Amino acid sequence: MEMDWENLEANLLSLIFDKLVERMDHIYFNVVCKNWYSIAKFNYQSRQIHNNVLPMLMIPTKKRLVRSLYGISCKKDYKIKLSVPSNKRLCGSSHGWLAKVDDCSKGIFITLINPFKNAVSIKLPLMYIMDMYKTRKYYEYDVHKVVLSTNPSFKPLDYIVVVIYSVRRCLAFLKAGQKNWTYIDDAHRSFNDVIFYEGLVYAVGRWNNIVSFDLSYAKNDHIIPKVVSLKGDDYANRAYLVKSLEGQLWLVRKFIGYHGDEDDEDNIEPSGGAKRFEVYNLELDFQTGELIQRLKIDSLGDNVLFLGDNDSVAVSASYFSNYLKKDSIYYTDDFYDDSPPYPNGPFDMKIYNVKEESFNQHCPYHPRFKRMPPALWVIPPCQ
Repeated sequence: MEMDWENLEANLLSLIFDKLVERMDHIYFNVVCKNWYSIAKFNYQSRQIHNNVLPMLMIPTKKRLVRSLYGISCKKDYKIKLSVPSNKRLCGSSHGWLAKVDDCSKGIFITLINPFKNAVSIKLPLMYIMDMYKTRKYYEYDVHKVVLSTNPSFKPLDYIVVVIYSVRRCLAFLKAGQKNWTYIDDAHRSFNDVIFYEGLVYAVGRWNNIVSFDLSYAKNDHIIPKVVSLKGDDYANRAYLVKSLEGQLWLVRKFIGYHGDEDDEDNIEPSGGAKRFEVYNLELDFQTGELIQRLKIDSLGDNVLFLGDNDSVAVSASYFSNYLKKDSIYYTDDFYDDSPPYPNGPFDMKIYNVKEESFNQHCPYHPRFKRMPPALWVIPPCQ
């Protein structure tokens, strides 16, 4: 008896959909036919799956102009090829969009790319960077991170781009439709990560320096941010801001190990990798904007964190209990201070367990990664 796959009952299709974890499998499900698409849409709108999406790792391929996706739940390299250069660094992954940099004699151009929508792109206005603050040969490292307030596909006239740029790691932002960037006062610099949180933008640096600014009233060419936490003497190689599933603002600090470290004798990696992470809950006074206290967290609860050159995100450990390790940070290799590009490619892509202070692997190192820019987490759109 021949099965009528197109017209399977809704309950049966929902059971099939429940078994799919990776977003690419959801996309494959969507395009089977109209009936399957309607079931997927219903599941997204009516269930918590809409807010629990497992990021996928965008990795290099053997071809220079395409990348592929790696699913950590099934440990599978999907054969789908996305029109994103493998040989150029991507400086951001935000709301399903990627950001790349192109050089110009007067500065740089940032282009937003949606690899899941026929590689549609948005070329942003010229960003001016003085020659003395450019990396010259490795211009794609002149932009450290690009973060979007929302998906430009859904709100093409109402999104904001925030950028960390130049060797001084300064801040700038651009509202949709603006022809010129607005630069944050460069007395505030050396930032690592940016997040939109509770109506404000927060930025954090490697010395525990945190600032915030309100873009809803921003009209000047230069903005002076509000200092949330002064620069201290406690240095970390990387710092991230992430909103927990409970709505708290967390600070994650990453410390890099090097050959020759006393506690790093067994490190056989080609260059320095992560040595440990620290996670803190930031308790803020939303009236004054000041930091009340910073509390170290020894357990992430139901949160699993995904960090790198992407939006720092948290997903539910219980929702993905069969696939994710609890109390863990899944991170990609975003350390390139010494000599970009990586001579051996992105090798430090691991899972750090906060409770056990141990490491595991989530994506194996492939020879094709050699001399390739970093991989990064992406969240394919549901529709």
